[in-house]
Amino acid sequence: MNEDMTRPAAPRMPSARCATVEDLARVRERLAKVEGGHDNLREGLTTLSQQFSDLRRDLTRTVADTAAQTRREIMQHVDDMTGTASARDAEISGRLSRIEGGLKLTSWMSMTFIVLATGLLGWGQVGDAAWSLCRRALGYGP
Repeated sequence: MNEDMTRPAAPRMPSARCATVEDLARVRERLAKVEGGHDNLREGLTTLSQQFSDLRRDLTRTVADTAAQTRREIMQHVDDMTGTASARDAEISGRLSRIEGGLKLTSWMSMTFIVLATGLLGWGQVGDAAWSLCRRALGYGP
């Protein structure tokens, strides 16, 4: 504060007072200081407004970049999990096809054995019947 602000007001005189050149100079000086302060405040507010705009822009960009990075990481994990699941599916399918092939072979072998056994038993019965017939025909049997 300057001395004009701290100086006590002069007692009012009943007569009209005229300002001197020095008084006008002091008033002009104080007015210039006030206007300068207003200009400084206006510039400060403009600077703050610009800084807030920059901050908002930077925060928005950072949030968008972070979201994009997170999205990429999640998709990478999903792709990895999908690849792992596909590899497991392929391995399981291979095992199942080998088991199925083994079952088909076992089934084929079983059916072949059954057919051969049935055939041999059938031919054995045919042979027994022919032998019995021949023995009876020749008089060797009951």
